[in-house]
Amino acid sequence: MYEVIAIHDHMRWQKILDFFQVTDIYYTSQYFLSAMKLDPGESLMFYYADDEGEVVYPFIKRKIENGDPGYFDLTTPFGYGGPLLKAKTDAAKLAANFIIEFASFCEKEKIIAEFIRFHPLMDNAHFFENHVKLLPLYETYTIQLEQPGGVKEELLDFEKDGIIIKKLGTVRHMFEFLVLYYSAVRRREEADSYYFFTNDYFESLISSLGPNLHLFGAYSGNKLVSACYVLTMGDTIYHHLDGCLEEAEDSDAMKALLLKVAQWGRDNGYALFHLGADYKGEERKNSELKKGVANLEPSTFYICEKIHNTSTYKKLISVEEIDVIKRYRNV
Repeated sequence: MYEVIAIHDHMRWQKILDFFQVTDIYYTSQYFLSAMKLDPGESLMFYYADDEGEVVYPFIKRKIENGDPGYFDLTTPFGYGGPLLKAKTDAAKLAANFIIEFASFCEKEKIIAEFIRFHPLMDNAHFFENHVKLLPLYETYTIQLEQPGGVKEELLDFEKDGIIIKKLGTVRHMFEFLVLYYSAVRRREEADSYYFFTNDYFESLISSLGPNLHLFGAYSGNKLVSACYVLTMGDTIYHHLDGCLEEAEDSDAMKALLLKVAQWGRDNGYALFHLGADYKGEERKNSELKKGVANLEPSTFYICEKIHNTSTYKKLISVEEIDVIKRYRNV
């Protein structure tokens, strides 16, 4: 048995998340509303149940522009996601049954391909390792906030060096953040890529997430040199997007920023601050910085692509986009 819930049925969507005891922001309808600015389409939740248990799987169904307009693919939003299982007995059997039912659904709906960003903290990828080819993209890093020893002392040291961290208004300081964000994107040579998020995405993020979105900034003197948006829900903070001026890349501003968020999170009852990482982390200083401040073992971020209709996929998807990383650049 399965049920498909549209995003406008917010109460039903949330009721299913509550049943699964999911308080992760990446699964909420609010987050999907903002994510559709990046991946235009129809947000749906697939709820599956059988004697082995239940599965919940929200995704975005997208039209494929090439060729026949009646075909679709689907993707999880920018960030993390993928199917979550609530097994009564055998989780492996539940996953196998779900795969069969979902494949039937995709055939009926003319969905020819599926792209999943699994959730590193939920560790949901391993349920499907016998059914899809998992691609381990990178290690992600997390701070456990109960014991962030020495944070206040380190922040005082940064203040002595002229770096002050402030909690900023998500709306009031959005355009100041965008200056830093676009500066960083251009330096990373991503100005023409998926990651060049436009103003309307940030406006949607702010309006959709409201009190679950926070902005922190690092000042050198009176100048904002680095800033980051974080997402909060349940007991977890997620580092979402950041930006900095070129002059701040080699400074301690970003480290001070992360430590301040960690201190704020502990003071406000959060248990984890997930710092994420980067697909090109080996080339980026931020990845090493996050690794250095994390105090938990890293968790792997997996992605996968599943082709449901191979012949149609080959006809509609260009050769240049066959590679999963090229087609789904927003990893």
